Amino acid sequence: MDERGARRSDQAAGLRRLFGVARARLAPIPVDPGRTPAQVASIVRLAQACARSGQHTLVLDCTRAQIAASLGLRARFDLLHALRRECSLEQVRLDAGPELSVVPAARAAPRARGAEVQFMTALAALAQGPCAADLVLMVMEPAHAPLLHAMGRGEVVAFVPRQRAAWSGMLRALANLADGPDIAGFRLLFPGWDADTAARLFRELAQACADRLAIELRFGGAARLAPDWLRVARSMSEWELPRLQRPQTTRTF
Repeated sequence: MDERGARRSDQAAGLRRLFGVARARLAPIPVDPGRTPAQVASIVRLAQACARSGQHTLVLDCTRAQIAASLGLRARFDLLHALRRECSLEQVRLDAGPELSVVPAARAAPRARGAEVQFMTALAALAQGPCAADLVLMVMEPAHAPLLHAMGRGEVVAFVPRQRAAWSGMLRALANLADGPDIAGFRLLFPGWDADTAARLFRELAQACADRLAIELRFGGAARLAPDWLRVARSMSEWELPRLQRPQTTRTF
């Protein structure tokens, strides 16, 4: 970390001691198991941009998308090991660079069925402890939808694929995901798109949803180059993302 980054971290730590730890914001990101490689690349770019924008960022990989491997990291532990007291939360955390951490949770997430509140409590403890996160990107599959019941009202972030044939499937998946949890809306990101094309497509998708599906789509931005991702990361401060509850107790599964 450079001197300026170290100074920022010291200042953040001082503010935490003075005013307490602010609750981390949560950005659930559903992925399509059949399109994992392209989505992983976009998630990594978003996470790195969030970290560069000065947010302590934690990527919680509830899938087998291999986010850690794509960053050149080797995961020894899963969050489940920490919940079972087989290792510490610090040992689960992978350092992916300044302001960026990754925690594998592909084994923990399926075990959370029926214990979603405890899972989110453990995540809050992680974000306010070893990872000190301002923002948690929770990478999830449709099967993990019950976790959204425990997160509180807020937006879900979704990536729009380039292939036209995949758009209807994406909208159906979002509609199914919204069936139950109190979701404020879906914030759409357009990786690899230019801004004008993305805006036109967003209007078409939003109209289709208004006509046929009971879900609300919101524009998140188009990102082709690194500066675009940085603009998206900075705009996330205005999104209606839920906040993790302050941890009280943590229970193993």
